[in-house]
Amino acid sequence: MVERVCQIAEACIEKLKDIPCSSERKVEECRTKLKVDDFLSNIFYFRACNYTEQIAVINSMDKFIEEHDKVKIIIVDSVTFHFRQDFEDLALRTRLLGGMAQKLMRLAEKYDTAVVLMNQVTTKMSGGSFQLVPALGESWSHACTNRVLLYWNGDNRFAYIDKSPSLRSASAPFSITTGGICNLEHYKRIKMT
Repeated sequence: MVERVCQIAEACIEKLKDIPCSSERKVEECRTKLKVDDFLSNIFYFRACNYTEQIAVINSMDKFIEEHDKVKIIIVDSVTFHFRQDFEDLALRTRLLGGMAQKLMRLAEKYDTAVVLMNQVTTKMSGGSFQLVPALGESWSHACTNRVLLYWNGDNRFAYIDKSPSLRSASAPFSITTGGICNLEHYKRIKMT
């Protein structure tokens, strides 16, 4: 993960150098002062090996954010991984997920922080054909405020706004480069042979 973040940080620094500035002095300050370590020093990474650890990390976020008051985004990748296996008691799973969703919504509201949850998808038979649906069922899919689906169409990647109280459904092409996520230009899916 660190190598990938370094690539994105280096690309951001290069792009910032191209942005016109109101004074030549500010441009020079940006060129000399911005370092990859400046980006990395503001990224905190927690690894959860099971659903108990995942819940514990989320429950400790209040204290963490109070100690690190510049937190602007929380990303959970993947919110569903630990909950899709080894759960015989589906009612317990639903309660745990509901509590986790409520905690994350409270964090977002209390600290004016964006929360991004990565979810997995599964297939569901509907009307004689298979379709992709969010993993963990419909109750979990309603826990989010906005839902963006990422998918391939031919050789291009797309982001589709599937659910939002303030935005209409729409899709936009994008590409993933060494510099991060970019507007789609001429990047195509590489076919393995």
